[in-house]
Amino acid sequence: MKILVTGGAGFIGKHLVKYLLEKNNVITIFDNFSNSTRKSVDHLIEKNVKIIEGDIINSQDILDATKNQDIVIHLAAKISVVESIKNPLKTFEINVDGTKNVLIACKKNNIKKIIIASSAAIYDEPTSSEYKLNEQSQKNPISPYGISKFNMEKEIEKIALENDIKYIILRFFNIYGIGQSNEYAGVISKFSKCIQKNLPLTIYGNGNQTRDFVAIKDIIEIINKICNLKFEKSDIFNIGNGETVSIIDLAKLMITISKKNISIVFKEKKEGEIFHSTASIDKARTKLRYNPKIPLKQGIKEFLLHKNNI
Repeated sequence: MKILVTGGAGFIGKHLVKYLLEKNNVITIFDNFSNSTRKSVDHLIEKNVKIIEGDIINSQDILDATKNQDIVIHLAAKISVVESIKNPLKTFEINVDGTKNVLIACKKNNIKKIIIASSAAIYDEPTSSEYKLNEQSQKNPISPYGISKFNMEKEIEKIALENDIKYIILRFFNIYGIGQSNEYAGVISKFSKCIQKNLPLTIYGNGNQTRDFVAIKDIIEIINKICNLKFEKSDIFNIGNGETVSIIDLAKLMITISKKNISIVFKEKKEGEIFHSTASIDKARTKLRYNPKIPLKQGIKEFLLHKNNI
């Protein structure tokens, strides 16, 4: 298949492109390299990956890039909650208007299959760590980033319905793995760097906030599976691990695995971050046969081994 990956030079994109190449697909990366570098993907040219430098907010750029493609996987986005608070207009321009350009380009180039990255940040905050968010859970994003992704989904539904485009939206929970940039690194990557340098682990808030961490390997495998499905209708799926862990327990687990004597310090809770967030992945299990293979403890062991050679 001929597959265009917007944001293909980013964290998810680089892992995904490598995996899709191994499955004998023809891949084009479309990226403006604002969150990555051209050098980080130049080696893929030798593997016949086409690299197009462009921006999704430029409608002509994405229109040209989507020509002669079978599938578009749309990962390009502004994903920083903190950055969205500082500059919400830029976040909305890229995540909402940029995505509209991608959909319109797909229509003009007769692309009928598009896979789009959304976020758990669109949901309302549960009152209990025991509650798992399903696709029908209340939507009430508290950050400009979350609002931008919620608005993006509404625009996708509208444009796709009007133009007979089949889409799959994947609401990702907290993804971790090798290669996250410093700017967008999740808490696991940040804790790992502190462990490597024998520095205290910093928790923002009291540490009782909960998250659902999913390994990048599970993410790219489900995207590949969806690429090979027949899109009979558009749909939306939560993609997480389905396991709940508090940030304080995560910190203790990583310290234990590292076998280092490292302390934990607490600072004021960050603005715009929800307290509890765990995915119900029942729908994806049933309809996509999604079965995440990497439990958190195993994933962290592999991550620390790679990062720190311990």
